Amino acid sequence: MRSVILSGKKDAVLHQVQLVDIHGTRFYDLTFSLTDAPEQIQRARIGIEDAYPDPAAGDMISVSYLMNVVIGIVRR
Repeated sequence: MRSVILSGKKDAVLHQVQLVDIHGTRFYDLTFSLTDAPEQIQRARIGIEDAYPDPAAGDMISVSYLMNVVIGIVRR
């Protein structure tokens, strides 16, 4: 069972990144696992402005949450 993250950051490993264009607005679909729960694969969609340039599979990241929703990533 996943814990609820009201606000904060968690370290993770990025597994997959896919660029998505919806009516001219670009997003990243991310697949990642938190370092404290590597067996639980998680997915999120964020705007490209909420990520560092050129995220790639294998990157060590920090995932920002608000009300249990991913709002951005930064490279660690």
